[in-house]
Amino acid sequence: MKRSLLAAVPALLLASQANALVGIAVSGGINSTSITGADQTISGADLPVGFASQASSLDPKLLLHRGKMSGMMQVGLKAWLELPVIPVEFEIAENIAWGSYETKVLFIDGPDTTQIPLDVKSPVPGMSKSGSTPYFSSLTDLTLRYPILEFPPLSPIKPLKIWVGAGGTYAVASHVVDKTDLKDVFATAGSFDVVNPASAADTYKNNLTTNTFGGHLAAGVQLKIPVLPIALFIDGKWYLHVGTSDAASKYPFAANAGLGFSI
Repeated sequence: MKRSLLAAVPALLLASQANALVGIAVSGGINSTSITGADQTISGADLPVGFASQASSLDPKLLLHRGKMSGMMQVGLKAWLELPVIPVEFEIAENIAWGSYETKVLFIDGPDTTQIPLDVKSPVPGMSKSGSTPYFSSLTDLTLRYPILEFPPLSPIKPLKIWVGAGGTYAVASHVVDKTDLKDVFATAGSFDVVNPASAADTYKNNLTTNTFGGHLAAGVQLKIPVLPIALFIDGKWYLHVGTSDAASKYPFAANAGLGFSI
């Protein structure tokens, strides 16, 4: 009897370590968010207040060119909690993605054409390019996960898990050089100075981000290495209504792979 109990102790220890209760991990991946290219002429009621207040002509126009952006790189951090008494798990994650797109904006006031630079310095080091505007997003996710398969099925130690889930997302993203966004950025008189066109870049930089609430669907695979406090994972999320601009994707997909510490 005593020998049976002693033999069971290592197995129980392995099982407890193979099913992590708490974990924290870093990740890297890709985000499919895209920005459409456009050439727009903005005039009349669509002209931002900051430009209209500086205009001397009867019919001022703002011409803009925006190149397209397809996909972004992202890095992230997440933590999860598994409680044996309930069938669902909890996860909170933060992912930051970045990219850039070509821009050229012209303010036309009567016979004179003033070029307005919006190649704002990127908040991500090394990403700034002349003639381009940075775009980045920060996605904070709260996810409820439900394990649908655990392997091996007949073993008390199940290090491999496949899960599905859903949750809410708080998204912060850059304004895009777009008719609707520029109207928000330059919403007040004096936000653009025709004598100093570079002031528009300062206004844009100071109002670079906007935010919204959305949701996501998720699925992932997690491997908890027995005995060692290490977990490997791959997951994907389909985001719902997280686009903060009419020119940006509202339903992007993101895929991540990472390494974590779990106990």
